[in-house]
Amino acid sequence: MVGQPPTKTITAKGGGLAWVVSCGESLETCATPTAGALAAAKAAGFETKLCDGKLNPQGWSECIRQGISAKAAGILIVGQDCASFQAALREAQAAKIPTIGAGGNDCDVTGGQKLFSASIQKMPGMTSEQWWNQMGALQADWIIGRTGGQAQVLSTMFTDAIWGDWIQDGFTQRLGTCAGCKVLDTVQISNQDVASGQLGQKFSTALLKQPTANAVNFPIDGWFFTGLGQAVRSSGRTGDLRVIGAFGDQGNLRAIAENSGQDATVAFSAEWDGWAGVDALIRVLAGQDAQPAGIGLQAIDADRNMPQSGTSFAYNPKVDFEAAYKSAWGIS
Repeated sequence: MVGQPPTKTITAKGGGLAWVVSCGESLETCATPTAGALAAAKAAGFETKLCDGKLNPQGWSECIRQGISAKAAGILIVGQDCASFQAALREAQAAKIPTIGAGGNDCDVTGGQKLFSASIQKMPGMTSEQWWNQMGALQADWIIGRTGGQAQVLSTMFTDAIWGDWIQDGFTQRLGTCAGCKVLDTVQISNQDVASGQLGQKFSTALLKQPTANAVNFPIDGWFFTGLGQAVRSSGRTGDLRVIGAFGDQGNLRAIAENSGQDATVAFSAEWDGWAGVDALIRVLAGQDAQPAGIGLQAIDADRNMPQSGTSFAYNPKVDFEAAYKSAWGIS
């Protein structure tokens, strides 16, 4: 399931400052789309500034406020839902500075008020919830196949963004179609668990309590390198566990290829996310609606769909989205 970038043309006038707020540069899952957004903004003629939110709602709010103080032409917030920094977004509205949700959801998805000027729609005809549900469903499909329909899963769930719930919903619903499969326990993990270094111990404790587990799913590839991977290897059960993540970060693709504790991921192009955020900003500044980005999903393991080593910063499908966006923006 891979789409195409928008073809509706819009002149990228550039000029001004594109302020890019990373959810947390210590995680490749945040750093990769942020790098994509910075590259896209430069290509479109903006000056750029990166502000690291450091996996902290206070940090995200402060970064947005710094962008307001800098009189940015637009602020792109990478990877986080609006609920954590509503006051800062309202301040940006009052300052008439557009804000773009690049990978996060607006507050209206939980019954609140829209606060982003625009948010990325990953695929035409799919709501954000449906897209994230599909990520979880693909994880379940892979686990069902690799366990011969006998999956006993220790599942992990991200609690700080609504898409964490959506991935988990898609996963449990699809796994529920397998008569011999079961979720033994669900470990709830927050950004604070990652930032404090507690993720590994939290997961290790849960794994010890489930000696019959033969599969693990986790929703953010970056977690593998902040304690989860070490916990899997230290358990002595690497050969018995089928472990699948999500996002398709470069380091995780390497871990999968080297058989070092992670076996698969459900990937999408995080760089494409960054370019789509800049496209949305350009269109908002021109008074247009944001266009569906065409960002699809693909399961990857050591045997299927693995990109050639060294060909990309992170997983990217065989779609030249950079060239497509430049063409749509009138840039040669």
